[in-house]
Amino acid sequence: MKKPIFHRATITLKLPLDISAREEVEALRAAGIPVDALGHERSGFLFVRTVGGGGQSQQNIFRWFASQIR
Repeated sequence: MKKPIFHRATITLKLPLDISAREEVEALRAAGIPVDALGHERSGFLFVRTVGGGGQSQQNIFRWFASQIR
């Protein structure tokens, strides 16, 4: 049986769900994640998950992997 492969994110970032798209792109870039003006990764793989309860406690967790996951 093959051993499972686990990939660790190069960068993980938590941002509030209610920030603007411009603020989100700026935060991703400041963290070192290469994104275009729409927030799409320019290289690697960007995984986004929403966590938390309702209201202001909700966050988006961005996990960026420097190379593609196969």
